[in-house]
Amino acid sequence: MNLQAKIKRDIESHALMACHDLQGELASIDFKALSRYDDDDSEPAYTVENGVATIDVRGLLVPETGGDYRSWGVTGYANLADYIQQANDDYTVTSIVLDIDSGGGYVAGLDGITETIYQSAKPIESFVSGDAYSAAYWLAASTIKITATKQSGLASIGVYVIHSEESKWLEERGEKLSIFRSGKWKAAFNWFMPLTADEKTRLQQGVDESANIFFNHVSAQRNVDAKTVASWEGDVFTATKAKELGLIDEIADSVSTSNQAKQSNNNPEEYDLNELEKAQAKIAELEKSEAQAKQEAVDAKAVALAAQNKLAESQASTRQAAIDKLAADTGRTFTDEQTNAFKAMDEAQFATSVALATPVTPKAPDLPGGLDKAQATNGREGGESKILAAVEAAKAQGVK
Repeated sequence: MNLQAKIKRDIESHALMACHDLQGELASIDFKALSRYDDDDSEPAYTVENGVATIDVRGLLVPETGGDYRSWGVTGYANLADYIQQANDDYTVTSIVLDIDSGGGYVAGLDGITETIYQSAKPIESFVSGDAYSAAYWLAASTIKITATKQSGLASIGVYVIHSEESKWLEERGEKLSIFRSGKWKAAFNWFMPLTADEKTRLQQGVDESANIFFNHVSAQRNVDAKTVASWEGDVFTATKAKELGLIDEIADSVSTSNQAKQSNNNPEEYDLNELEKAQAKIAELEKSEAQAKQEAVDAKAVALAAQNKLAESQASTRQAAIDKLAADTGRTFTDEQTNAFKAMDEAQFATSVALATPVTPKAPDLPGGLDKAQATNGREGGESKILAAVEAAKAQGVK
């Protein structure tokens, strides 16, 4: 059976897929050219530069292929495991890089290739030169380090199955198929009848089980909470966002940039383990200082907030006392609305309101300069006395 037919059969058999865009991956493969491809065993499985073996991971990821189809857009997990073993057996190789550009593929076979990565005697890291979605990210997360270009897309962490049901098409053609079976699981999930509730439940259970394995794998490898991974619901991220989320370690332009530090230490005799201990101690010191600074900032904010609240309470009490005094001075009773309006005023506004509400006591005009009261009223009071005397005299004479 050729590769195209096998993939078609697997999809129709509800093979679990961890692929961002399965139809897009299939459309990019020239299966006709593949069928004429004559595998050349002399073609290298990887390239080596400065002791670093770079193994390309390209296109749709499948359990295995009959040859090296990576240049055609298909990578087999079993083939990839062979290449990693070859690099481990190669004395010129000191470390391995998986150069990934893939939208993912099958779930089947992932456990085998991840185990091969774990068992590698030589360190393996990933460089995402294109995209690393779904099963491709599963692979990348299995390595000790992930570096991606700024243009890379990553994640799509999740699993699905495809079910094709063509009963409507048969009905339109005037055909109807019936099935007689010994049990509900015999010939289940067929293409010519709608799925039953039990069949839907069974498919979803399989998806959920594999998805949880995926979530926990990423959680363990990247130190990200599994519930957080699940909450992304298969979303995809740019390299910048992926780094922020902890899904990758670095953003670089090439494999050589990613491996610059490693290549400078290809000779174990040149590597001082004390440097690692010093670096780890420095990181711990910086993390402790950062945590202490954050706590001090939190404490300072708490003190400031308490002082602010105390000041607000004092100001509110003072304002209430002033409002009560204004009510007493004016003999007025203020409504809640008026009281709240007074409380909302700033000092200048409240002082103006108090001045407008307080009654003004009439004041006698000021006397001209140099005169006292007696001088000012002498003439008026003397005239009044003469008039009163004349009135009294007239009364005595009987004048009315």
